[in-house]
Amino acid sequence: MSNETTNERDGLFEMAAAFVGGATRIGLTVASVPLVLLPRNSRRRVRRAMAEVALAVVAFPKELANVSERIVDEIVAAEPPQVSLPSPRQVGEQVRSFTERLSRAAEELGTSFSRAAGRAADAVEQGAAKVDEWVETPPKTPPAQ
Repeated sequence: MSNETTNERDGLFEMAAAFVGGATRIGLTVASVPLVLLPRNSRRRVRRAMAEVALAVVAFPKELANVSERIVDEIVAAEPPQVSLPSPRQVGEQVRSFTERLSRAAEELGTSFSRAAGRAADAVEQGAAKVDEWVETPPKTPPAQ
């Protein structure tokens, strides 16, 4: 990177830092206006607390960046993980085993459906037989007096 590009970048960072600093000062000043109503000791405590909160807001990203940098350094320095892939023969055996289990499950499901369908058909036949019986037998009426 050329020296001129570095100076331009540093100038942009300085301008951004000056803008953020000015905006923060204005924000803290505006937020502290109602403190005039408080007694002097309370006002000092609240201003110190506001300053601590502002410092925490500034320190948090820095600490986050430090932790992230340390984690990235650990990852880069670590040995690459050893990946052990199964052989094509093992994959084929697992696929065949899965296919067999799947076909057995499909057969069991078909058997269950056919049993359920058979039971339903039997129940329908029994119901139809009762209806036929009821239709074929003449109604019994009491004798007329």
